[in-house]
Amino acid sequence: MSEGSGNPTFRPHSDVWVGVSLMAIGGYGAWLASGFDALSRTYPIALSVSLIVLGALLVAKGARQRLETVPFKISGQAALFATLTLAAWIIALTSGLGYLLPTFVMQLVFLLLCGVSGYRKIILIAATITAVSYLAFIVGLGVRLPATLMPWIL
Repeated sequence: MSEGSGNPTFRPHSDVWVGVSLMAIGGYGAWLASGFDALSRTYPIALSVSLIVLGALLVAKGARQRLETVPFKISGQAALFATLTLAAWIIALTSGLGYLLPTFVMQLVFLLLCGVSGYRKIILIAATITAVSYLAFIVGLGVRLPATLMPWIL
């Protein structure tokens, strides 16, 4: 409801913007993949269509919600700290400190910034995210990491 009147008002929810972005990225990806040969285009087009469908679902969900306001506030200090943490992770990764330790520390910091409480819980979530991302990208997809100074840490 808008202030001072009984009429509902539509203000785009963040889901709408994320959905529109996913649809645009999916559309662009499908357009790029259409130029691939028949054997190579199947996966990129399937992924692009998936992004378009998920984006459309988010837009529909956001359009159904009637919100008075959609606050999106992030502390400047938190944003700066998150940016510096991400930059430190990139530097650590490219400086040969391996993948696991920098990624684990980065996840710890992000979880703390997001307000997750309980050190055991934070450590467990950070370890799980680190392990799953390692297994998915490094082991599963074969993403090559920069050379490490400490190969026993990965």
